[in-house]
Amino acid sequence: MAETKRPTIPAAEEILGGYFPVLDHGFVSLVDYMGSDEDIERAARVSYGHGTRKSSQTRGLIRYLRRHAHTTPTEMVEFKFHCSMPIFVARQWIRHRTACLAEGTEIYFDLPGGIDRRGNQLHKLPIEELWKKFAPTRNITRPDKQRNPYRKRERVQQMHLRQVNEDTLDIQHTKIVDVIYNGPKPVFRIKLSDGKSIEATSDHRFLFAEGWKTLRDAVGLEESNGLATWSRGDHFMYVNGVVMEEPALYRERDWLRDRYHKLGMKIDDIAAEAGVSDHTIRKWLRQHGLSKPCRFEPGHTPWNVGKTYQLGSREMPETWLENVRAARSGPASNFWRGGCSSNREAIGRWTTQAAHRVHRRNGWTCQLCYERASELHCHHIVPVWADESLARDESNLTTLCGDCHRSIQGKEHEAAEQLTGHTIHTEWKNRPRVAWNKLTKARLVQIESIVFVGVKNTYDLEVEGPHHNFIANGIVTHNSVNEMSGRYSLMPLLFYKPKPESFALQSASNNQGRQSEPADPSLYAEAIERWERLRADASDTYGWLLKEDVARELARIDLPLSAYTQWYWKIDLHNLLHFLRLRVDSHAQWEIQEYGRVMAGMLARVAPLTYEAWLDYEVLGEKMSVAELNVIRSLIEPAGPGLKSKAVELTADELAAAGLSGRERQELLDKLVPVERPDYSLDLTKMRTPESMAEHMAEAVPDAEN
Repeated sequence: MAETKRPTIPAAEEILGGYFPVLDHGFVSLVDYMGSDEDIERAARVSYGHGTRKSSQTRGLIRYLRRHAHTTPTEMVEFKFHCSMPIFVARQWIRHRTACLAEGTEIYFDLPGGIDRRGNQLHKLPIEELWKKFAPTRNITRPDKQRNPYRKRERVQQMHLRQVNEDTLDIQHTKIVDVIYNGPKPVFRIKLSDGKSIEATSDHRFLFAEGWKTLRDAVGLEESNGLATWSRGDHFMYVNGVVMEEPALYRERDWLRDRYHKLGMKIDDIAAEAGVSDHTIRKWLRQHGLSKPCRFEPGHTPWNVGKTYQLGSREMPETWLENVRAARSGPASNFWRGGCSSNREAIGRWTTQAAHRVHRRNGWTCQLCYERASELHCHHIVPVWADESLARDESNLTTLCGDCHRSIQGKEHEAAEQLTGHTIHTEWKNRPRVAWNKLTKARLVQIESIVFVGVKNTYDLEVEGPHHNFIANGIVTHNSVNEMSGRYSLMPLLFYKPKPESFALQSASNNQGRQSEPADPSLYAEAIERWERLRADASDTYGWLLKEDVARELARIDLPLSAYTQWYWKIDLHNLLHFLRLRVDSHAQWEIQEYGRVMAGMLARVAPLTYEAWLDYEVLGEKMSVAELNVIRSLIEPAGPGLKSKAVELTADELAAAGLSGRERQELLDKLVPVERPDYSLDLTKMRTPESMAEHMAEAVPDAEN
């Protein structure tokens, strides 16, 4: 193994990159970590004598930090996980978000009309409006008139969200998966030198010149007494970019093969990325021998072979014609170029307007062969490249027939001398034609100021891959999860099947949970039979659609929530502790508890002192309301440095008189019941290698070629 100067923990290195199975087909892997208990202490003390520090002092400080919920020191430690879980578990998992954008943040979309014309037609929506559209609407009409309550959500999920290709920095498009409301949080306003600004929490990640970083990591952002403190300097963030010209990538065989065969992109999407028509992409796929074979069986005859048809005459009403003219004028026209044209385009337009006068002056006769022809061209005698000052001079225009106009290509000097009798001294410089793409690239802009703006409602987006970022307020921003995308990758046909002991009926006292006892075995057997039948149909349909070359983004739409997905998840220690506190709790869904236990075992290896304090104060410890504390005070009292019992018995009525409801009384009694200390130690005998796990997943991927 290569040496590293980065501090490492032997117990963590032992499991680094290993895969621990969860449920029947899931897993959790610690891909990377940064920091340990020592980094927490260093951040808290800032300065100490390293040689005189004792381990007992480190333990005491970390326990003090956990007791008093200090956040900043524990944010210095970070984890990166690779996880696989059923989609229904993923939807619950993703609800835990810390990095957020403030209300009022505008999310950038492109309208389909602008994309079709190889241009932009920007459409902005505030993030809180997106969240409202994702909520189901209320049906207040009679049953036969009710509409789909999720119609607004489905429309938003089809919109073209702007995204940056992190490999090439090109602006492309993706789709929204979900919008999450994260509640009120302290936010900062970041203002850039070009006037753009955005409000976000300090742990939200943006694309800096050095890569993806949180505001805290990139500029040392902190809030102190209502003021933002940060290290001023040359900090540059990527923003919604600038149009650049680059040699056409669509002519390169490797570039086309990667997108068409490896990524499985549709021809329309490749054309949109390259800024050309889909016909151009098809042409170069044929030239490079990359076209996919015909799906028809040998000997198949298309239904329309040898058939022709002819449309009859149609008379359009004037109102229809007026609507067409209005729809194709100005920016709505496919000839619109943003209100400006290049000088060469302007010269061509002027020449077309002057052609009629020139041809009439020359009697509609070619001035080289002196023949009349149906094809006439208005030709610059002295070429524009030779003397641009004569480009708009009608005396420099003449009439040529189509054959003569084509014959003088490359011989403009001789033609000019024949037409005018004068010698053209400017030499033609041969400039071979190179195809170019006009691509919109993200660009870097410097941070000008950061201010603390208080507590605001915050939100976040979940978007489709392969690059999990989006444009907000013109700035490239990121979410905290990179989920496997069924638009680009083939989904492994693995489905979660609960074990008999975890299959239970709905709890009567908890609307979000299940009963502790398993359901009747016959009910379990019938449920499994129904699930297997549904999953077999979904798998068969998915495989059939792929073989028919249906777009992957459509083929996946009816895969059930029990199907497994994957993602990479990066989180700091402070937020990981909060996540695990919720997910290892007995009230959490059993399936996500299983993931929480494995991740807690990984935490114990990276930061064992923090893990110990977390168990003592947050997992095994309990919070008390003022009513509960008053009840405890009525039973015991301080006695010098100790405690003394009052030997008093409280009845249920007395507890109610103290302000405790029936549920609160039961919760207090539950808090006083001794709890066994959980053991989240990892079983290293179950750890699998990346190769074996990848092979297991690959075996479940359908073969789309056969």
